[in-house]
Amino acid sequence: MDLRLTIDRGNTALKAALWDCDGNILAAAKGDESLPAGELVQSLAKTAGAPSDTIVSAAVYCSVVDSDRADDLDSLRPLCRRLTDLSSATPMPLTIDYQTPATLGADRIAAALGALAMAGDNRPLLVSDIGTAVTYDFIDLGRVYRGGNIAPGIDLRLRALAAFTDALPAVSSDGGPTPIWGTTTAEAMRSGAVRGVAAELDYYHRSAGINTLAVLTGGSAELLIRLNLITFDYIHDPYLVHKGLYSIIDR
Repeated sequence: MDLRLTIDRGNTALKAALWDCDGNILAAAKGDESLPAGELVQSLAKTAGAPSDTIVSAAVYCSVVDSDRADDLDSLRPLCRRLTDLSSATPMPLTIDYQTPATLGADRIAAALGALAMAGDNRPLLVSDIGTAVTYDFIDLGRVYRGGNIAPGIDLRLRALAAFTDALPAVSSDGGPTPIWGTTTAEAMRSGAVRGVAAELDYYHRSAGINTLAVLTGGSAELLIRLNLITFDYIHDPYLVHKGLYSIIDR
């Protein structure tokens, strides 16, 4: 079997996807952040029905956790004929206009590449990964990455409120109503965090220009969509980062 692999290590989870040579995802898995990448991949191959000794033809890895990178890459090399550790120096169909490109997160680069692969380059793109942190990245016409911002994610805001105040309770982002004006402390916290991120997204979309298409991913993006808090053109894909990683293999 000619298989390809994409691996994304985030702040709170490790995610992998196994692809066929036509660009279809055969299986995807998510593991705890303590799990070595190689172990997750071996489990993923078994789930996809591949032999236990399967070697993938090509793999692309990205991580925002520098302390795990060396161990991850060591565990992946025996499983891959060709392994790419994505960074701003990797050849790609994107110009990075950033003062410190070496510090630009590989996950943000991958999401930008995924957005271009999905949406094309005939409109400016606002790429937002709404997870533990929220990233807002602007891709200008001509496939130019102009920059972006990082903010705390919805659940991180709620955890910070509970951790750094005496009276505010622990509240889940998806644990109850989110009215415009909260009528309980839990509602006030939840609505402030959820609607605050929605308002940020709206602000950055307006700043990027009315013709900009938003491309969304991340676990909390689905919550904003379900609550009908997005009022402009967008597309959503939970595999956006993986699709960006796969575009490197495809080249």
